[in-house]
Amino acid sequence: MTATILGSTAAMLAQLAPFRSDDAAGRTFWLPPGVSSEAAQVDWVFYLIYWICLFFFVLVVALMVLFAWKYRRTRAGTWAPGPTHNTPIEVTWTIIPLLLVIVIFYVGLKGYVNLIEVPANAYEVNVVARKWTWEFRHRNGATEANVLKVPRGQPVRLTIQSDDVLHSVFIPAFRIKQDAVPNRTTYAWFQADRAGTYQLFCTEYCGTQHSSMTAMVLVLEPEEFERQIAADAAWIDQVPEEQLHMAGFRLFARCASCHSLDGRRLTGPSFWETHDKWGTSQTLEAGTGTVSRVVDENYIRDSILIPQQDIVPTYPRSMPSFQGQLKARELDALIAFIRRLDEVVDRSGKPVSGVN
Repeated sequence: MTATILGSTAAMLAQLAPFRSDDAAGRTFWLPPGVSSEAAQVDWVFYLIYWICLFFFVLVVALMVLFAWKYRRTRAGTWAPGPTHNTPIEVTWTIIPLLLVIVIFYVGLKGYVNLIEVPANAYEVNVVARKWTWEFRHRNGATEANVLKVPRGQPVRLTIQSDDVLHSVFIPAFRIKQDAVPNRTTYAWFQADRAGTYQLFCTEYCGTQHSSMTAMVLVLEPEEFERQIAADAAWIDQVPEEQLHMAGFRLFARCASCHSLDGRRLTGPSFWETHDKWGTSQTLEAGTGTVSRVVDENYIRDSILIPQQDIVPTYPRSMPSFQGQLKARELDALIAFIRRLDEVVDRSGKPVSGVN
């Protein structure tokens, strides 16, 4: 049973190997490079269990083949009586597994305690999971979707919440995994010891686009991190008014899991569908009846802040509210982005000439 469980776990971990990081040094057959302070401890426990299981798998199979050959039937004869009890053997196969399980429990518990005891000087990031995107909020007001920036060499505490269903934060290179549970706050921490770019996954099935709910973790040198995070907190205020619609392209990362820029129908309407209907009346589902509304700035604002009020027919009521999650200027940028979408991207979703 232990070998089966380990084999299933190892098969899952093996699938992570193709994902790239900036430095492949340290990658093994089973695991991607470990770049956090606790990665070595997690790997040690993993390989301890792995080699124990492998040893006993080889031992059992070898003895099975040996006994099958040695005691095969070579001629007709009467059956000899078999042994029914052997105290030394029974004590041996009880004591040895018991000791091994105690060792595994001890090293596993020690590693678990290290993973839940957050250092006092940890930098805190609030993580909000929702179908199907990640939002990372920093203490200075900087907020980004699907990009987590952290400083190298400093403990980072993730305060994790879910806006809808069960999700799970999994960063293979840091060897951490923590569920995001609705109406509950969970925590995880890590200390990245190598600058680079690493993958973050959702590892709890959360709906039709679960597989696309990924993010990137950017580990920056401390000085660069401070510059970047300060710029992220004030970036929208630096955008000239005449270019505000361009800023929506950056904000679209929060919308990309449910809306497309190339006309594809996802969980929600494509932005092109809304753009093409600008200024026209649209019939919407409102409660038990229907309502007609003009597609304009007020319609887009209500769709973002109170999305369950009016729903485009045939689409599910699954969009969460972004009330309190967008600054007023960011909201204006998204509205301008949809209205002037043809000035920012083409019908395939690629930026038009001159937009970067």
